[in-house]
Amino acid sequence: MVPALVAYALGRRCFERFPGREDLPPVVLVHGLLHRGIVMRSLAKFLNGRGYPVYVYDYKTTRGGIVAHGRMFAEFLRELPEKRVDLVTHSMGGLLTRVALSGFEGTPMAAKIGRVVMVAPPNHGSQMAEDVARNFPPSKLLVRPLDELSNREGAVCRELPVPRGYEIGIIAGDADGKVSLESTRLEGMRDHVIVHARHVNILFQPEARGEILAFLETGRFRH
Repeated sequence: MVPALVAYALGRRCFERFPGREDLPPVVLVHGLLHRGIVMRSLAKFLNGRGYPVYVYDYKTTRGGIVAHGRMFAEFLRELPEKRVDLVTHSMGGLLTRVALSGFEGTPMAAKIGRVVMVAPPNHGSQMAEDVARNFPPSKLLVRPLDELSNREGAVCRELPVPRGYEIGIIAGDADGKVSLESTRLEGMRDHVIVHARHVNILFQPEARGEILAFLETGRFRH
């Protein structure tokens, strides 16, 4: 953890890797808005403890738009040496993943992506993001993706392409507070489950972690 904290203090991005069993596909974790990769570290250790190799992706959320971040994430995935990787995302990380996966369609990279678990993704936007952007206009300059995360018609997140041909499972929190249950849903998703959790707490909630593990193992949630 110390190297990660030093990297953040120096303004650098920090990618962590946790080696695991060779017979299991690596899992790439992608954090959400206003966080850094370190927030996914606890989940990384949980999955790694079940044998999974884990990569923790890190990006500076406030410095670019969703599409630009998504293209950077796509480059990260292209550079991974493994033949297959699974993905687990939180919040805006799911939108980056939609950008990346949509760009892979029809290319050899599509076969590299295994199962995808999106945790609390604002697939149709967030009313909170809309309220903050409208009531405090400077926020759109301080946090560049904020206005793109609005749930109003025409917002960037509502115009993103929907990836096709991937196994996508979505976990929503019934007390999220930032993303509505309906906003988490995505056309063509394989499965959807609701757990009792708030927007950030959901990453640490045992029920949600159990559902993540179930989908990675079977392509379905436990319900």
